[in-house]
Amino acid sequence: EEEEEAAAAALVAAAADAAAEEEDGDDEAEARRGAAALGLGGSEQPESDSEDEMPLNTIGNVPLEWYDGFEHVGYDLEGRKIMRGARTDELDALIKRFDDPDANRTIHDALHGVDVVLSQEDVALIRRLQRRRYPGATFDPYPETVPFDFPDGKVHPLSSAPPRKAPFLPSKDEAKKVMRLVMAMRSEQYQRSVANRRLQEAKERPDYQQLIWDEPPEGEVRHRKRLPAPKVSLPGNAESYNPPKEYLFTPEEAKAWEKMDPADRPLGFVPQAYDAMRKVPQYDGLIRERFERCLDLYLCPREAKTRLDIDPDSLLPQLPSPAELRPFPERLSSRFVGHAGRVLSVSVSPSGEHLLSASADGTVKLWEVETGRCERTCSLGAEVRSVRWCPNGETAVAAAVVGVKMLLLLPLREP
Repeated sequence: EEEEEAAAAALVAAAADAAAEEEDGDDEAEARRGAAALGLGGSEQPESDSEDEMPLNTIGNVPLEWYDGFEHVGYDLEGRKIMRGARTDELDALIKRFDDPDANRTIHDALHGVDVVLSQEDVALIRRLQRRRYPGATFDPYPETVPFDFPDGKVHPLSSAPPRKAPFLPSKDEAKKVMRLVMAMRSEQYQRSVANRRLQEAKERPDYQQLIWDEPPEGEVRHRKRLPAPKVSLPGNAESYNPPKEYLFTPEEAKAWEKMDPADRPLGFVPQAYDAMRKVPQYDGLIRERFERCLDLYLCPREAKTRLDIDPDSLLPQLPSPAELRPFPERLSSRFVGHAGRVLSVSVSPSGEHLLSASADGTVKLWEVETGRCERTCSLGAEVRSVRWCPNGETAVAAAVVGVKMLLLLPLREP
């Protein structure tokens, strides 16, 4: 019996230890989840990384979801990218949890992209926060009350006696000070000092209107006049549900109204007569008129602008007088008559004694400049577009263009 009681006690103790360990493991797991939610990390770091080597992310309050599509999670103090750490899958994480004794106290710091092992102080802090306690273990929420001794020996310093009347009455001394200040402000010396100070402030105050333009404004600045919104014209007799007969359209007027352009129609509708108002149907142009009214309110001018009255003659350039354009021919000295068609080209010889003219009648004529007499006529058989003398005066040679051909002429050689 004693052996059975000892075995039973051992089983109860083992069950109690197992329950305690399970509770500790649940607390550590809960603390790890809380630390992951709060973003806390302990002083202990993995062997591959240390607190000094871990980069400090400087993105501030920027949500980490904005970096989901990138390979980095932020930037360190020197502006370098903090690459996202390689995350293991769930199976590897489960195997690592069994192999690593610190797996229950390891959380992933998404801000810096590293895994952090919580210390015992961090776990204790998280447990206190989860149990809604104060973070500091040594904090005393109920300190001892320090007694205060009043100098007059009263237990309660406050009194329920009514306040005195004197604090609510105006002070005579203050009234005298106010009267002295008012008399000083009304004095002529004070008024002059105020005027001088205002003039000095006006001189020292910068003129912001003259920062861009150095020239002063020509006149006073006029405020812009606001125009009211256009008003809707009042309805007339034609818009009545039973207008007089003279406002109703005849068949001819209705056809003419339909053929007119909508912008030229005097009325936007055809007047109709009904016996009662309940028989009036819905107006078809209601939406269109409301839309046009909105356009009027939106596009109407809001300011009164001065219209420029410009004389059209002032826009024309000033032409010089004919007296300033001299010398130019003022009288007919000679005429060269002989071509049957339109003259297309004229060329004067280098010596200035002879003149060649080409015409649409297919001829080239040689003229004497001084007398205007035709000395020779060359028929080329087609329209002559151009004729020119050779610039060299020693060789009396001329060139004429007939269609796509250029012919050389000797006008001064005798035939």
